[in-house]
Amino acid sequence: MKPLGQKKRIRKMGFIADQEGIMNRYLREKGNWTSHLENTKNFILNAFEDKKVKTVLVFGSGWLLDFPLEQMAKRYKKIILADARHPAQIIKKADSIKNVELVEIDISGGGIAFCWNLRKQKSDHYKDYILDKFEPVLPSVDAKPDAYISLNILNQLDILLIEFLKKKKARVVDAEVNRFRERIQKFHLDWISKKPGCLITDITEMIYKPGEETDEKELIHIDLPSGIRTEEWTWDFDLSKKYHPDAETRMKVKAIEW
Repeated sequence: MKPLGQKKRIRKMGFIADQEGIMNRYLREKGNWTSHLENTKNFILNAFEDKKVKTVLVFGSGWLLDFPLEQMAKRYKKIILADARHPAQIIKKADSIKNVELVEIDISGGGIAFCWNLRKQKSDHYKDYILDKFEPVLPSVDAKPDAYISLNILNQLDILLIEFLKKKKARVVDAEVNRFRERIQKFHLDWISKKPGCLITDITEMIYKPGEETDEKELIHIDLPSGIRTEEWTWDFDLSKKYHPDAETRMKVKAIEW
């Protein structure tokens, strides 16, 4: 169970609101998400076929919309679901499956506590590119998995942290934000690539406005591994024009197994 201060930090930094927003968007876009969710599940189900894997750790499990929990729990001795916070419905679901374990950790390697503490800094402390002082550290996880799955989380690791700092009027500039983002993404990939792994991530955000050229934003700032198996597809992320006003948003997704 999380200490009270940690629960407050997660709530104040927007993690709970973000999870609720994901579910609300899913309910609104359900039909548009079907292909993406099925592609993700199928890629995961076809992973690790030639490897001796008993325990799998899943990063960014969230609502389990894109993770075939029941099938994976039958296949492996243990499934560990890791996220900053697990929704109550998921806690209840995991309790009903004996070989599923939940852990709540900071997947960014300490970015939550680092950015939370920066809220107290006076503005003149930001002149030294304060984000460059962040050094990710592996969180403590008791279990020793045989394989990792990174589930649509790689490009998300820094977003809420930077949004929080900007709301607090932190004087961070784009150059250090980009370095911070790159550092966290590299840390995550270095972590999960030490064992057999499966990575699913958004790589490009595509914004469509009538009569205008498609605006594309690259979301990954590190080199991804070539892997032994890769797939790409387009995710109709938001066709209701809520994520970006008056624009449809799609994501280019890449899945890699190594």
